[in-house]
Amino acid sequence: MTKVLHRIPRILLLCAALPISSVAVHAADPVEVRISWWGGNQRHEATLAAINAFQKAHPEIKVKAEYAGWDGYLSRLSTQMAGGQEPDVIRIDWNWLPQFSRNGDGFYDLYKQRDALALTDFPPQYLKTGEVKGKLQGVPISMTSRGFIYNKGTWDKAGVAYPKTWDELFAAGPAFKKALGDNFYPFGVAQGSSDVLDILTLGRAYMAQKYGIDMIAESKQSLAYNREQVRELFGFYKKLVDNHVIPDQRYFSSFGRTNVYEIRPWINGEMGGMYLWDSAIYTYASNMPKETVLEPGPYPMLSNAKDSAINTKPSSLFAVGKNTKYPKESAMLIGFLLTNPGGIKALALQNGMPANPKAVTLLEQSGVITPTNLLANAYKAAAEQPATQVPVSPYMENQELVQLWTTSVQRLDYGKGSLNEVADDFYSNANRILKRAIR
Repeated sequence: MTKVLHRIPRILLLCAALPISSVAVHAADPVEVRISWWGGNQRHEATLAAINAFQKAHPEIKVKAEYAGWDGYLSRLSTQMAGGQEPDVIRIDWNWLPQFSRNGDGFYDLYKQRDALALTDFPPQYLKTGEVKGKLQGVPISMTSRGFIYNKGTWDKAGVAYPKTWDELFAAGPAFKKALGDNFYPFGVAQGSSDVLDILTLGRAYMAQKYGIDMIAESKQSLAYNREQVRELFGFYKKLVDNHVIPDQRYFSSFGRTNVYEIRPWINGEMGGMYLWDSAIYTYASNMPKETVLEPGPYPMLSNAKDSAINTKPSSLFAVGKNTKYPKESAMLIGFLLTNPGGIKALALQNGMPANPKAVTLLEQSGVITPTNLLANAYKAAAEQPATQVPVSPYMENQELVQLWTTSVQRLDYGKGSLNEVADDFYSNANRILKRAIR
């Protein structure tokens, strides 16, 4: 027997003496976190730099970047989510929450990763915008508000002070026309080529100041406005056009499908300002002559209003896919991008003004945000408005509803129906759309 044992290789005897678990050792699966976002080249470069900084701090986590332009991003994400193949970290638009997470189960609940995300750095009211049914479905990357920017040179030529009330806004149109001619308007609206949502949000602000309610009553799956109030909403728009405050849809249509920031009347100052998301300011400012001075101004208020009803929302959020294998590592990546100095400095203002106040302070200290920074000043002007008590429903950006509003305004401008006829049709059809959309 002894002779037989001597013939057995010593390594096999050693293995036999060890616990089975020690023999069958497998290397841990490598952690790879996928992240997707949309944007232009500058945002891509900034985000990639922030990811590189994260990977240097956490070499145990590999990050795979998947980025593209805006066109096609939503449809691609929809396909991925339908197949359970979505990235781990996903940049999403705020108004997509009802589409992807109606009951708060479309994405991973980020409240489970509070520490990794450093959620205490974010104001509670900002985090609330990413909640669905008590579950945090997205962390705001930046916040944005719809407000007014003014072309100082044009307003100086018109001899008109920036309006602080709606009556002053309506009076500015005739004053511009008298001083500068028919081609000059106090404002344009930063509409896309296929919708006029900005006009709707401006009217919604006026109505919220007057009645203290949002346009949509989610609990009733309908408009919060009654028929007469919807007529008043359309009347508000018609008064803007009739008083030469903004051009009508026939005017914008004459330029085809070109973006408003690319048309000559904006570039040469015939539009004396713009009502827009402050996150879009640089897009509109970039085409202007160097000598042009753009600056934020007051938000019109009714004399007895205590609520500006300014439209504020996250410009976008970071969510984590519900099918992720790495929720902690995904949260660590988001936390680094939004709360770590390395991520904050790399991203700078490529996503707008950070929702994290500590990030804003850091960018001020590092000289990225200066006293003359247009975006920062517009952000500050919005924050200084009377606090809004009337939150905006994300269903206001429902695509069917936006398209209905767009065609209704076009009908009115092209004389395809009286104000009451157009408003009543909108009232009926909007309620049908919301009944289907809100469940």
